[in-house]
Amino acid sequence: MDLQETLNRYFYNQTINELRLMNESDSDLNISYNSLLYLDIISCMPQCTVSALAAALHVSKSAVTMKVGELAAQGLIVKTQSSEDKRIFHLTLSPEAEEIYKFYDAALYRAVQKAQSTYTPAELDTFCRILNDIGAAYIEKTASSQHLAP
Repeated sequence: MDLQETLNRYFYNQTINELRLMNESDSDLNISYNSLLYLDIISCMPQCTVSALAAALHVSKSAVTMKVGELAAQGLIVKTQSSEDKRIFHLTLSPEAEEIYKFYDAALYRAVQKAQSTYTPAELDTFCRILNDIGAAYIEKTASSQHLAP
């Protein structure tokens, strides 16, 4: 079993699933894949703000502000002013977007249920620890600007 090949296949399957769902969706959701990725990040990032998104994505705050404005205008995200600092707005998915995500996450729920019925809790715990470690290493910024070769 080749770990890199397995991870590449997983990412491929996930991307294909999301793109198919976008194309087959009965909803009036008319957004780009880039917008869907922003929604994914906003849904997973605690205390998400424009600044936090810009820092995570290594893009300008103005670019993120434009995308956030677009998503808010479509009713997909909600901007909530911070009670501690009125200059800061926290970003969350709107109730409409949450409903859309239930549709998109159906495949994930099926996969999780299959894993839970196939593997022991100890095996799943090991898998979760390994996946968390891989995820952390995957996005870890290297000290040099050179890309690591396989």
